[in-house]
Amino acid sequence: MNNPSELEPIVPRPFWQRFLIVMGVDTLIVALGALLLRSSGQISNLYFWSSIVLFAIAVIPIISEVGTSAKATGKAIKDGQKVGNLLKDKQGDFDRGARTTYLYGLSGFFALLLSILTLPLG
Repeated sequence: MNNPSELEPIVPRPFWQRFLIVMGVDTLIVALGALLLRSSGQISNLYFWSSIVLFAIAVIPIISEVGTSAKATGKAIKDGQKVGNLLKDKQGDFDRGARTTYLYGLSGFFALLLSILTLPLG
């Protein structure tokens, strides 16, 4: 059995792979929804609703980051600490949230584009 210290670190997937995974899952859900509704005309509507859901997911990290940063800034000012150092420590969390926002925002945009392109099916 491998020693945990010998295991290689987990490398995150590239952005384009995560994007294709999100769009693949979205398309699968849309296709299953159209099959359940027994209407190919609903594909456009389902893509539209999925774009709204993806945009909502994209906004969550932004709201969370703004709230966390405001709380940390307020506490730092209250305690007399420097705000710049505190926010510099949170840069990794901000970058991770930004990548999530970009991923789901771009996926939402493409789902909206697919909803427009699939209008002739209905």
